[in-house]
Amino acid sequence: MKLPHTRPCELCGKSEDEYERQRQERELKKKELIAFIIGRRSVRQFSTRENEVFDAYFDLGIRDFQQIADNFGIKAYSVETYYDRAMDKLLGMDFEL
Repeated sequence: MKLPHTRPCELCGKSEDEYERQRQERELKKKELIAFIIGRRSVRQFSTRENEVFDAYFDLGIRDFQQIADNFGIKAYSVETYYDRAMDKLLGMDFEL
């Protein structure tokens, strides 16, 4: 069994694991950006609360569901549910950038 290459690059000092982590972060940010853009184009397809949660998450940059919940006076579990529902709707849409 071969072990993954983890020796740092001689030029920059980063390992392949670091490059892979950065690639995954970029992919996640790309998906979030697409979700945000598409979400803004299709406001009528989401409930008021789903839009509010998306606005807090994407527009205000609040990534903590508990903080969003505190702002709206609801439970963090509810925020997670609204976020998941909105993301499911977004992923079910046929869109191109």
